[in-house]
Amino acid sequence: MRAFIKSSGIISPQPTHHASQFPAEITASVSNRLVCIEPDYKTLISPILLRRMPRILKMGLAAAQLCINRAGGINPDGIIVGTGLGCLDNLEKFLMEVIDKQEHITSVLPFINSTHNAVAAQISMLLKNQNYNVTYCHRGFSFESALLDAMMLIHENQSGNILVGGIDECTSDFMLLHSYLKRWKEPVNNLDLLSTQTPGTIAGEGSCFFMLSVAPESETNAISIVGIHTFLTAETTDVQFVEAEIDAFLSGTGVTKSDIDGVMLGLNGDPVHDETFRSLLKGYFSDPVAMYYKHLCGEYYTSVAFALWLGEIILREQYIPEVVIIKKGLHQNLKNLLIYNSVNRTEHSLILLHYGSF
Repeated sequence: MRAFIKSSGIISPQPTHHASQFPAEITASVSNRLVCIEPDYKTLISPILLRRMPRILKMGLAAAQLCINRAGGINPDGIIVGTGLGCLDNLEKFLMEVIDKQEHITSVLPFINSTHNAVAAQISMLLKNQNYNVTYCHRGFSFESALLDAMMLIHENQSGNILVGGIDECTSDFMLLHSYLKRWKEPVNNLDLLSTQTPGTIAGEGSCFFMLSVAPESETNAISIVGIHTFLTAETTDVQFVEAEIDAFLSGTGVTKSDIDGVMLGLNGDPVHDETFRSLLKGYFSDPVAMYYKHLCGEYYTSVAFALWLGEIILREQYIPEVVIIKKGLHQNLKNLLIYNSVNRTEHSLILLHYGSF
């Protein structure tokens, strides 16, 4: 079961929205929260619609429109979105208004825009699309669930194009609540994320969409998603258990460990969280080139969407930016790239990408 990436559109804390390549300049800041660099939405969304549209809907619709434009204006046969928090900011506003107005509301817009499926629904209405439309909200597995559903839909129908995305917005209340759990670092330069051994990480956000297809447009320059695997563990799970899961996943896709040319790892700068990743780098992933990405986008539930975009760019250009390299590997060509992420040390996901004919 494979799906080919036809195009992508992304809004992130890096200047990624204006081009389909890796940005020439990386944005660095001293903070514990990375905020998206947003485009001029009027070039992608009608100004009339923008007037009362909350920020997360703007991000979602704009990234989806970028992806559709780069795919040649395709109206997809399905729209699938993964989000860990949904439209949390609008939900907060709606609930606060209910409290302040003693259970009376002056506008239904905050309620309409507070549901988790608001982004997928708005994309559908914008495109006048009445096809398959689903939203997954599975915490750290949200985007992976959406991606797996898209691949199954393509596999079942053997035709069509599916628009799949991952989106999450970081709110001030989310930052505050998780600060009580010591989740965030003191302000730090995001490019020095792995060199700071203080507890916690930096928060992030983003909106990334992909147009998936059953067949590539070009055999020689095709990027395919070969497989997805998710699994749960206890926080203290031994690294050997993770290695066994990776072995089983690769075996199911017909790929061996020696075939992996590069790995994209979800290190987030927290020493405890990163223990498993560092153990894998010393042993299991000692040969392939090792990369990481959360210093560019921050930690959020659907950050794997950013990793998938970055992996697609790296494979398509056959070039790895120095800013994402942890360890240089033995492989000269990049054909198979494995993405491994972990959220809260309990939710683990694997995505295998392949470049070229299979």
